Amino acid sequence: MNRSKSPPPVNLEKYLEGKKHRYCTYAQGARLYAMAYWSFVNICKEAKANIKLRKTALVDLDVLDEYIEKNCILDLKREDEDMARRKLVDNIEELVKEGKKKYVRYAEGAELYSMGLHTFEQLAKDAKATRKVKGVVLCNTEKIDAFIESFEE
Repeated sequence: MNRSKSPPPVNLEKYLEGKKHRYCTYAQGARLYAMAYWSFVNICKEAKANIKLRKTALVDLDVLDEYIEKNCILDLKREDEDMARRKLVDNIEELVKEGKKKYVRYAEGAELYSMGLHTFEQLAKDAKATRKVKGVVLCNTEKIDAFIESFEE
């Protein structure tokens, strides 16, 4: 069996010689910008910041930064509103006891029942107390309470 040798590694210095730009790979850039890998790849393609090499691609960070500054608008007010909406409720135990909050998310339920997140998720699924509404999983606290009470000793 005749095996061919793999080609020698790419000499990046040859491609980058004389250029004053900053470069990185997709993986490095995704970490640098705190983005998911494929989201970073897609935004690089939109910005036309790619330099294709044999089996590797480099991203020109200067071109990408310019594209982001020009085309991506941060809506800080909207981000703050989203964070305020997603914040955990401080007095959750009182609201549940009064019956004002019948459904809770996994994180709130884990805090309410003083257990870990995954343990609460499994408990809610075992109690058949979960409902998915537009991508959000809500847990019925009344069903969870009844399920826990069924384990009397």
